[in-house]
Amino acid sequence: MAATEALVLLARLRSGEAGAARDAIAERWEGAPRSPFAAVPGTHLARLQVLTPPARRGRRGARECVLLSADVDAPLAPWLERLRAAAAEPLDAVLGHCAFYPGASDAAAFRRWVAANRLPVGFSVIGSPDATLAEVDAALELREALAAFAERTQGMDVAGLHAAWRVWRGA
Repeated sequence: MAATEALVLLARLRSGEAGAARDAIAERWEGAPRSPFAAVPGTHLARLQVLTPPARRGRRGARECVLLSADVDAPLAPWLERLRAAAAEPLDAVLGHCAFYPGASDAAAFRRWVAANRLPVGFSVIGSPDATLAEVDAALELREALAAFAERTQGMDVAGLHAAWRVWRGA
């Protein structure tokens, strides 16, 4: 089983509500002191935006959609429940403009709506899809510590560097 899983949700907006959805994203997601996605453990990356279909000759009234995409620690279902619980109000503010959105207060209806609007995912943009967020964080911390060690030991002779390495690795 993969350590990460992706969600791509594309939901049609009700006619004339794209502006209100954009405003809700700007206020509740982009303008918030902290993104609601940041409150959900296991979130590698996530995006919420309104998509406008390109103009095509002969096509009238193509509806705009809300795109919610995320790469998260697997499995997806518990992450989605954490998102629903942690970000119910900002989700409702945006997704409430989408067709048939039941609201975040009814967990079962929310899951059904997500499943009905979910698209299959063909690839991931995560560089380490077999690593959990905690594993990625640990690797980044180790990289920072190793870089600090390298900077601190610049110019040491071989014996001094070896001794410093033993001390650092023993810590």
